[in-house]
Amino acid sequence: REMKEYVSLAPLTTLGVGGKARFFVGAQSVEEVMEALAFARANSLPVFVLGGGSNIVIADSGFDGLVIAMRVSGITTEKHGNRLLVTVGAGVAWDDFIAWSIENKLHGLECMSGVPGTVGGAVVANLGAYGVQCSDTFVHAEVIDTLRPFGRSDAEDESCTLQVIRKEQCNFSYHDSMFSHSKGRYVLVRATFALSTDSSAHPSYRDNRFDMETLTKKLGRTPTQKEVRDSVLTMREEKGSLIMKDRLSFKSAGSFFHMPFVSAEKYAEVVRRAQELDVEKEESLRPWAWAQPDGSYKIAPGFLLEYTEFQKGYVRAFVGISPRHTLSIINVAGASAKDIAKLANDMQSEVEKIFLVRLEREVEYVGDVY
Repeated sequence: REMKEYVSLAPLTTLGVGGKARFFVGAQSVEEVMEALAFARANSLPVFVLGGGSNIVIADSGFDGLVIAMRVSGITTEKHGNRLLVTVGAGVAWDDFIAWSIENKLHGLECMSGVPGTVGGAVVANLGAYGVQCSDTFVHAEVIDTLRPFGRSDAEDESCTLQVIRKEQCNFSYHDSMFSHSKGRYVLVRATFALSTDSSAHPSYRDNRFDMETLTKKLGRTPTQKEVRDSVLTMREEKGSLIMKDRLSFKSAGSFFHMPFVSAEKYAEVVRRAQELDVEKEESLRPWAWAQPDGSYKIAPGFLLEYTEFQKGYVRAFVGISPRHTLSIINVAGASAKDIAKLANDMQSEVEKIFLVRLEREVEYVGDVY
């Protein structure tokens, strides 16, 4: 592929901020990825692999290295009992993959409909939504290990180039994997999932927004996969977290902060502090925490932010918070990466000052954002 210089990255992200890449290439095959990596190695350049641009903030100064836009496509299948092993290019849009699975009557992904990004990014982040995670159906990934020696001859033979990393090696956890802890080492080019062909397999997830039982009662029958998908898309749109043509969308990077996990003691402190500040608010926002098997508690970050000025619809010059989702920082009108980072930092500081709980970023910063 043609190596380009000084390519603007902002239009390639869902947030719409960021400077230029010193070098840029769109890689559509394993060989093209290898050639790009060889170029970077020969010129001592840092590398950033760009997927759908949906969970990142790129610095206003851009990226002083090589950006590889992952565009490896294709979907192949292999029958395996009552499951189908589906291998997908890392550059395939995640929601396109889900739509394809539904068209082919394959079960297991429909609750993750409407999440932006690529298949590669979904695996790295162990994407999850409404009771299911990417890791539930993931089997293995084909990756390039950049620490291994490689050359042009390797690029011509995928068997020499690619390493298979299986599910048990990935250390998947909530919105996390070993790939995110070894940034830059592995370039994921394809992923394989095991999807059920059993038509009686249906999701059973329920919470205060999405209740499969209610949907079933409303329809008077078990919902089809398409009906589940449509319900999830509508719900994501209502939350302001759907980035899709002809639907209500905001320029955002998705949920900016992880759900914090705290000890039982810390949870009790949060309850006490919240009730001291506004007992009626605390009661009205329940449930906002969930007990875990190990005795810890998972807390909704949006609940903690309800006790700050940083609530839905907050606007500060060019940047703000979605009017539909407290965790979604949005580019209101020509915001810079620095604007985004400053607001995120202020949100973290205020929550920490009130509750002594540190919100960790879910969104990745690329380059010197500050």
